[in-house]
Amino acid sequence: MLFWLGALVSGFLGFRLFEWWVPTAVACAVVALQAVAFRSLLGPDGSGLELLAFSLAVNLVMFHATFAIGRTLGQRVAQRRKRQGSGFRF
Repeated sequence: MLFWLGALVSGFLGFRLFEWWVPTAVACAVVALQAVAFRSLLGPDGSGLELLAFSLAVNLVMFHATFAIGRTLGQRVAQRRKRQGSGFRF
């Protein structure tokens, strides 16, 4: 659930044209919440840490992808508004 919520937040922040480092911050925050939720997995053998490291890698890929999609859509909307404001219409 946290994964999908983070992806939606990242896509929205991309649409709002935030900076490139924002999806990385969102991914780190989601992994921190996942660590709190799954703290029982962080046993002495380290398997929980491997799971969190893998989760961070997957989150980074997914959140940067949704951020890029949202940013592209945001740029298209901004460009369309700019054209409509200058008197150019389809």
